Amino acid sequence: MKRKVIIATVTAAALVGGGTATAFGVASHDGGTDGKQASAAQSRSDVRTVDHDDDHGDSDDDRGDDRDGGRADKAEDTGAADVSLDRAARAVLKEVPGSITELELDTDGDRLVWEADVLGKDNKWHDVHIDATKGDVLKNRVDTRKDEDRSVVRHAKLDAAEAGKKAAEETKSSVTSVSLDDDGRDKGQWEADAVDKKGKEHELTLDGTSGKVLHHETEQGDDD
Repeated sequence: MKRKVIIATVTAAALVGGGTATAFGVASHDGGTDGKQASAAQSRSDVRTVDHDDDHGDSDDDRGDDRDGGRADKAEDTGAADVSLDRAARAVLKEVPGSITELELDTDGDRLVWEADVLGKDNKWHDVHIDATKGDVLKNRVDTRKDEDRSVVRHAKLDAAEAGKKAAEETKSSVTSVSLDDDGRDKGQWEADAVDKKGKEHELTLDGTSGKVLHHETEQGDDD
């Protein structure tokens, strides 16, 4: 005889000392009840369903992180940081008084940051990260592995912020990095990278004392 099946609720009760699961029967059309024992597989199936939903949520989070990372990468490529190089330099020197030898816009995970190398007044090298959105200090640690010629830093008359300003004036662009390099004459020279509004990339070399532009070349940036 064909039976009309009514969906029954399976109730699992954990008993102290003996955890068993009891299932109520499925009623037929004549009111009879067939006793059914709930299987452990059914319970496990319910758990997997919950896990599946959690995995879906994690997937959404991952996609969100990817989007944030993509925006940070784009901002790095175009120099579109809320915190300018000059402001970042001031934040760095407030955290670690001394001389900045390199300041670069970069991404750290899904975050846009200014990364700085600083020779502090304590004569130690510091690695400092500044949030390029808010200007907050994210990291300040002593770099014991860095061993560069300190004399170049001491003899260079132009500091990082000034080098960045001159590079911006020369290119009418957003400066994304400045780095003090040894030119073999103690005073050093600044290497600067910048990106203009048309996406054109600029590379410059500036005299470490006067700030005079010694070299300037341009190239079209990547479309992506």
